[in-house]
Amino acid sequence: MKPRGLLLAALGVCAAALGLALLLSSDRGSGVCPAIGYAYVGPAELQFSHEPTSVAACFEDDCTPAPVNKSADGKCLVPQSAPYLVPPAGVRTIYVVAALSSGSRVARTFPIETEPTGEYPYGRECGGPYRFTPVKVPLG
Repeated sequence: MKPRGLLLAALGVCAAALGLALLLSSDRGSGVCPAIGYAYVGPAELQFSHEPTSVAACFEDDCTPAPVNKSADGKCLVPQSAPYLVPPAGVRTIYVVAALSSGSRVARTFPIETEPTGEYPYGRECGGPYRFTPVKVPLG
């Protein structure tokens, strides 16, 4: 084989090896995240500094609070459904009205914060599903 042919063959082998190395080193190939938005549709949990005698809540401002009952495990959970959520509403805040047996009362809007679930279907850099953190309501 001529020296020029050997050089071309060597360059071809190097290019193929480089391409294979690049392909194997990338975790998703393109590095582009899919256009997916995640929505959390579970309830918001209210945590109180003192046990209230009554609780009412609703999502967002200018809403009409509805009574909230405790779940079987004793948690105060506000579902993202009527009468607590009236579409079209985003869920960024919750309005809470709570009373203590002493007569102390709170009627205030609280921000709802989120945290990742720890699941990243398309890689950490693309984000993933989230959930609400408990809303802490000071009473007393």
